[in-house]
Amino acid sequence: MYRKSDLNLLQDIFDRKSNDIALLYGSRAVGLDEVVSDLIKDKECLYYRASEVTEATQKELFASELHEQTKSPIVPTDDYEKLILSFINEGSDRKKLLVFDDFQYLIKENPTFVNFLTHLLYEKCRPGSAMYLLVSDDIRFVETDMIRLIGRKSSEISGVLKLNEYSPIEFSACFPKMPLSQVIAIYSFLGGKSLYYNGLTEDTTLHDLIIEQINKCEDTYYDINMFLPGDIREPALYNTILVHLAAGTGKLNDLHALTGLDRAKLSVYLKYLIENGIVEKAGTAFYRIKDSMTRFYYRFLFPHISSLRITGAGRFYRRFIENDISSFIEGSYHIFCMEHIKWLNANMRLNFRVSSIEEYYDKDNAIDFVITVAGSSVIACACQYTQGHMNYKRYEEVLASVKKNRLNCDNIWLFSADGFDSKLIAKEEVTPGLKLIAGDDQRLH
Repeated sequence: MYRKSDLNLLQDIFDRKSNDIALLYGSRAVGLDEVVSDLIKDKECLYYRASEVTEATQKELFASELHEQTKSPIVPTDDYEKLILSFINEGSDRKKLLVFDDFQYLIKENPTFVNFLTHLLYEKCRPGSAMYLLVSDDIRFVETDMIRLIGRKSSEISGVLKLNEYSPIEFSACFPKMPLSQVIAIYSFLGGKSLYYNGLTEDTTLHDLIIEQINKCEDTYYDINMFLPGDIREPALYNTILVHLAAGTGKLNDLHALTGLDRAKLSVYLKYLIENGIVEKAGTAFYRIKDSMTRFYYRFLFPHISSLRITGAGRFYRRFIENDISSFIEGSYHIFCMEHIKWLNANMRLNFRVSSIEEYYDKDNAIDFVITVAGSSVIACACQYTQGHMNYKRYEEVLASVKKNRLNCDNIWLFSADGFDSKLIAKEEVTPGLKLIAGDDQRLH
């Protein structure tokens, strides 16, 4: 599953009457392979997925694939120029598409490869005869290392498209008949990786998905380090950090106390996890696991992997997950609420313009996020997914936090998946700055 707008953008570049280079990157779990597969349909295409090998071996593999796909009478020892031109210039006059998947391996071994591609495309091919599509799932390489390696040649890339994860609102739109509580629960588990949405229906439950994941972990060949980068060193230390982050320990000092790691080294490890998209820094001094399924794995499965092998999926779920899954969802509910406000603002459904929506951190944990109104004050927001109706006490806690932190705040918005108690509802009727948003009100139409 992927956004059709992403495919359309690449198709628009291909339809130009010029020669172009496009860059597509992102996680393969958000539709990278599907976008490429659909783009190359009905086109004269050469697809090559590079491997992490020497330049000489890379050229041999490329020549072999080119011959296999085009049956061109090439010599495997020919240089790249002859190999590529033999595909572009021979055959029909239709525009050709050349896809270089995992292109980071081409550039890492030979940083001048992009120079060669651009020279070939713009100097030796007739206008409108070809398009290169560079594809990579190495987000860190594209966003940090690529520019350093190819320099000014990066300016010759016609279009750059990053496939982002689906937002809660986009996920909800994919399953319009799914109950909102189910949408929130499933998204808190799957997150924004649309690959996991394949096979879902409006009747799919969170329990079904968790049991499926547990069964995968029961497999003898399951890699317990599957959520770590393949080239990572010292996995024991990273696993230790992730277990504590998944349990809710996010402050550097607390992680230092629990892991026994030196603060300086701990900061280096966290920086590496952030660079690889596993951890994110929330606020100024709080860390958390970014990906939902990774967070679930290190919270529920990794600490009890031994029990999993002897209890079976059903018993394991009842023993280690069932009573704690609501609090796990609670940790993601405020993200859903924030996205709800962003959607309302983008679609002009609010009577004011929003400058920013940001998570808020204070020692009392009373406020989950704040909405900054353009040219005005902030709106303090608190969210509750579990524990039934939100009660009046939570409202008082938000008021106290606003006062304690001296926020320029005249409005308080409260979000509750299960609604509110009668005292709070009565308070809303006589308090202009108080707004209550129940779960049923968060379904977008």
